[in-house]
Amino acid sequence: MRLNQASDFALRLVMQCAMQPDITHRIDHVVKQQGFSKGHVMKLVNQLARCGILETVRGRGGGFRLGRFAKDITVGDVVRAVESDFAIVECLRADAMQSVECCFLPACRLKPLMMKASKAFLAILDDMTIEAAISGVPVPAALGVKESE
Repeated sequence: MRLNQASDFALRLVMQCAMQPDITHRIDHVVKQQGFSKGHVMKLVNQLARCGILETVRGRGGGFRLGRFAKDITVGDVVRAVESDFAIVECLRADAMQSVECCFLPACRLKPLMMKASKAFLAILDDMTIEAAISGVPVPAALGVKESE
């Protein structure tokens, strides 16, 4: 299973917010600090805010910050917020509106195994909180870049 680049960026974004909880982060600032595209950051902030992982602040001095305590956010929460497809084989993608063409279905014994593997992968990601991911890790120098206005 391979996660999209969005998961990598989202985890770094959430870790940054957790490492700097007293800062209301701004998209332009994060773009300079981490080198992400502005479009990616805007999309990720929106997705993470919809799930309550981040909260957005409007107006002057607005931006975003953690929506919950880092101890209450798992790596799995962040990944689920930005990934849309955990089907590791085609037959797991099927829903009520879509059929899968596979000559081994419905008798295939691999489908339940692959479903179990996908669930196990996410369960392992749920074993670590964002707080645990940053505990004892120094704030990267790049995150100290000052905003220029």
